[in-house]
Amino acid sequence: MEVQIKFWTILTFLALFIVVLTLKLGYMEHSFSTIFQTLLNSDSNESLSYLLWELRIPRMLAAFAVGAILALSGAILQSILRNPLASPFTLGLSQGAAFGASFSIIVLGSATISIGFFQDISLVVVGAFLGAIVSSLLVLGFSMIKNISSEGLILAGVAIAAFFNAATMLLQYFSTDNQLATAVFWTFGDLSKGKWTEILLVFIFWLGGMIFVFIRGWDFNTIVWGETHAKSLGVKIWSLRIYALLVASLLTAIATAFFGIIGFVGLIAPHIIKLIFENQKHHFIFFASSILGGIFLMAADLLAKEILSPISVPVGILTAFTGVPLFLFILIRRVMRGRN
Repeated sequence: MEVQIKFWTILTFLALFIVVLTLKLGYMEHSFSTIFQTLLNSDSNESLSYLLWELRIPRMLAAFAVGAILALSGAILQSILRNPLASPFTLGLSQGAAFGASFSIIVLGSATISIGFFQDISLVVVGAFLGAIVSSLLVLGFSMIKNISSEGLILAGVAIAAFFNAATMLLQYFSTDNQLATAVFWTFGDLSKGKWTEILLVFIFWLGGMIFVFIRGWDFNTIVWGETHAKSLGVKIWSLRIYALLVASLLTAIATAFFGIIGFVGLIAPHIIKLIFENQKHHFIFFASSILGGIFLMAADLLAKEILSPISVPVGILTAFTGVPLFLFILIRRVMRGRN
C-alpha cells in the first residue's frame, strides 16, 4: 500500500508539472499570471484564449486520452496472451490502420461523409478505423486455431503487420507525390489532428474499455495461474480471449483512426506497471497502466514540441525511439529466463 501511495503521489505531481509546462511552453510564450488569468476569464485576452482552448489544451487532453486508451489496449493484450511483447503495434493493428488510411488517401481521395453525430468526417479516418478492424479480425481468426500459443499469435501478428506494410508500400508506389506525402505524414502520428469531438469519443471508448476490464477483472486474474487452473474455476478462456481481443482492437482502432500511428505506448506503460507492482490484481494493473500511458504520452508530446522548437516533431517518432530499446530489453530478458 505504501508503494502505491508513493506511486500515485509522484504520478500526480508529474502530471501537474507537465500540464503547467504544456500551457506555458510553445512558439508563443506568456507569463504564468497571464495564462491563469486568461483561463479564468477568456475575454481578457482573446488571442491567448484561442491558443489555450483551441490548440494547447485539446492537444494535451488528446495526448492523455490516446496514451490511456493505447496503454489499456496493450495491458489487455498482454494479460490475455500472457506475453509482455503483445501490444497493438506488435500485433499488426496499427499497420492495418495505416493501410486503410493510405487506401483512402490514394484510391478514394480526400472526400468526406457524414455518420450520425459526425458531420463531414474524412474517409481517411473511416479507412484507418476499418483497416485496424480488419487486421484485428485476422488476429482473431488465428486465435481460434486450436491449441495456438501466445507466442504463435504474436508471430501471426508480425506476419499480418508485414503483409499490411507491403500492401501499403504497393499503394504508395503507384501514388502521386502529393498523395505519397499525405499518406506518409499520416503514419507519423500527430496529436493535433483531432479536436474536441474526437477527444470526447476517445474518452468514451476508454471508459467503455475500463468498464469491460473491471467486470472481467477476476477472469483475468485467474489466467495468471494458467488456462487449466482458470478453466477449473469456471472461466471460459476462449470467449474471454475473443472479447478481450475485440475490445483491445476497438480501442486501438478509434485512437489510430483519429491521431495516426503512435507505437509502443501499449508496450511501455503496462510493462513498467508490472515491473513496479508484482502480483497485483488486474483491476489495478489496467487502471494504473492507462493513467501512466496517458501521462507518458503527454510528456512525450511536450518533448516532441520543444526538442527542435519551433519545429514540432511527430510524437509517434519519439515513442518509437523510446519503445524499441524496451522491446529489445523485454525480448532479451525472456530469452535469458528461458535458458535459466
